Formats: sequence, C-alpha cells, structure tokens
Amino acid sequence: MKYSPLFSALLIVSAVVVSACGSLSTNSSNEAQSPASPPADSPEVVVVSPGGSSSSETSEESSPSAEVPAASGATSYQEPNDLFQISFPEGYTHQETGSGIAFVSADKGFGGSVDFGAAQGGELSTEDLEKALKEEYENRLEDVAWQGSQIQPDGSIRVDWVGRDTDGNDLDAISFVEQRGDTIFILNLYGINKAYADYNADAETIVGSYRVRQQ
Repeated sequence: MKYSPLFSALLIVSAVVVSACGSLSTNSSNEAQSPASPPADSPEVVVVSPGGSSSSETSEESSPSAEVPAASGATSYQEPNDLFQISFPEGYTHQETGSGIAFVSADKGFGGSVDFGAAQGGELSTEDLEKALKEEYENRLEDVAWQGSQIQPDGSIRVDWVGRDTDGNDLDAISFVEQRGDTIFILNLYGINKAYADYNADAETIVGSYRVRQQ
C-alpha cells in the first residue's frame, strides 16, 4: 500500500517539540483525545486539505470523550511499545510511519494520523503545544485557517482548522495534541476534498477507540 506525500507532512511531532522547547515557554502537560487533521506526506495514499469548512461546527464534529465500541468489521492497531492503540472502521487501511501511523478510508475521502515524539525533558503547556502546532502547519501547508481551539476533559487541546496542502488537496481537519510524561501525541483527522462532517460516524469510532499510555 502506498501513501501520497500528504501523509508525510503530518509527521511533525519532532518539529513541534523542537519549536516548543526552543522558542516557547515550558510548563504543563496535555493529552490528545479526539482526532483532527494536519498536513501529510508519505508513500502513496492521497490525503487532502479540508474541502468543507468546519469553523462553526467545532462542537458538532466528532470529539467523543466516551469509549465507543469497535464496530463490526473494524480493525485495531496496537503500537509495538504499547504507546497507543486505535481502531478504524471497516475498509480503512493504515501504514506505520516510524513515528506512528497514517490511515485513510476506502474512498480516500477521510484520513488522519497518530504521531508521537519525545518532549526532550520539557513539560509543555497546552498554549505551547497549540502555538508550535500552528506554526508548523503554517510553514508546511499552502494555506490554513484556524477555526478555534478547546481544552478537552482529558487535558488535551483540540484545534479545528481548514487548509490546503502543497498538492492542492483541501483539508477539513481537527487535531488533538497532548503530552503524557515525556511523550507528545498528536491525533489528526481530516476530510480530504470533502467535509469532515460527512465522516462524523467514522471519526467517532476512531476517536472513541484512541488510547495513549499514561506515564
């Protein structure tokens, strides 16, 4: 299975950590709970920028906090070192990236990624993580518009946005960022040239199954 360059763009945890530790104040911890979407670049599955706007629907688009039972036909993934686990609806394909996984729906209209990296001993606040995430996406995407952010019950920060990647794909996304111990996790979910809301049921299944190791 091949993924397009869009996936690789989503693998930015290391860059976010460097940015946060190097130019932002440090002090706090966060946790990522619901998936959102950032830029991506990877083998060959086309992942695009938001095709539909989700600005005024921040609370409407799936951000479930309760565990959602895996649907029939769903596939699960457990990170080799037990750092996180996640499940996908039937038909989704996924690929390990070296710093997490990238996944996409059967119709290629919805995808995302889970990325993780070391905080290098820093304890970052939610403000630090949000600022660093936005700076990285602004540098990597052709265009991006921030639609709001919100602290989740588990302490993670949810960032809603729409944008366009360098391949011209429109992304309608939500990103969840959190720090657990010395590890930073980013869960990205996004509609690729389609509205995020069109895949709300899928997003709920994915987010509801997402678990990171508490450290």
